[in-house]
Amino acid sequence: MKFKHTRKLLLSGSYRKLFVSFMKNIIVFSALLLSLVTNLEAEESDKSETDGTSFRAMPTISSNPTQGTGIGATGVIIYKADERSSPSQGILTGQYTDTDSYNLFAVNKMFFSNDKWQSNTVAGLVYNNSTFNLTGDIAPPIQPPFSPDDAIQFNVQIAVVMQQMLYEMHDNYYIGGQVMFVDQSFSDANPLGEIFLKAKGVEDSSRGGYGITLSYDTRTKQEKFFPTDSSYVSFNINQFPEALGAVEQYYNSILNARKYIPGYKSSDVFAMQAYLQYSSENTPDGALAALGARNILRGFPIGLYKTRNMLAAQGEYRYRIDGSRFRLTAFGGYANMSGGSKGTASGNREKDNGDYYSGGLGVHFILEEKQQLDYRVNVAYTSDDEASLYASINQAF
Repeated sequence: MKFKHTRKLLLSGSYRKLFVSFMKNIIVFSALLLSLVTNLEAEESDKSETDGTSFRAMPTISSNPTQGTGIGATGVIIYKADERSSPSQGILTGQYTDTDSYNLFAVNKMFFSNDKWQSNTVAGLVYNNSTFNLTGDIAPPIQPPFSPDDAIQFNVQIAVVMQQMLYEMHDNYYIGGQVMFVDQSFSDANPLGEIFLKAKGVEDSSRGGYGITLSYDTRTKQEKFFPTDSSYVSFNINQFPEALGAVEQYYNSILNARKYIPGYKSSDVFAMQAYLQYSSENTPDGALAALGARNILRGFPIGLYKTRNMLAAQGEYRYRIDGSRFRLTAFGGYANMSGGSKGTASGNREKDNGDYYSGGLGVHFILEEKQQLDYRVNVAYTSDDEASLYASINQAF
């Protein structure tokens, strides 16, 4: 098996760049961890958990070679839609990076009617100034005067809205559907960016879609945010017809399976996930399976590697430090990308096909003991020999 990183190791200075990136992440990570420790006593004394509704606001930090270093904030409210249902969760998060990129997302996951119904709402806006190093893995067909020291630079803006409704037709079995709208626009920031976008067949698009979902969920009402001994399986089929804006009709299907088992101690958990995505031939760049998206292989910048199909598996051990509100985690994952992308009119682009992996360590701080709501900081290392840092709310999966 030949992994992507074997070619990148041949580039001069790659180890130096890795060391600089790693040290920057360690500095940011240490500063954030110190902030959490100094706020520990205040969190312990918070009494809002007792009335069924609580609110938390925390900083978010990320750092990776493609998007730079970013800082923002996340606000989370946990509430009950009705007395007999699981806790619902609303999230508002935003971040700005030193590459003049930003994102803003609002998410609401609501359970009601004694969990017979579940509503999931997502609305978001992303503007990203992307910079990719010119390597043999992602280089478009170019001629001099470009050199390996040049970078691929382009901008992307994405607006997305999604609404899903699920109904429990039998114990732990749900059926439902979703509607969505996505608007994407791309622009080159340098000549290599223009060549890269054309080689990948990336173009602006506005499209709507709809789909059906079947799921199996054994998580109890007390463990929606931190499952300990349960299973979750979801299967989606989504259609994007020309009547709703697609240049050519396409569809995708996604299988997301998760298993949670108790760890060495009763407070520990071993989490596993299998993720499969298949997309039809006419799928545009913005709807392809992407490494890094949905926390599939943390460490890969979203948008660097995309194909029509993806098979991924990952695991994470979550260890709680006795007598504290801290958890330590270790995680790793593998993905196979296949099917290429839509590419240019001359044919399907298949350079992103291949095997990838990533792994890392994390520190979690339990913001709310009752619901086991975590604030996590993860440092991930990928098969591209890059290190990245993430800080966010909830578990990765």
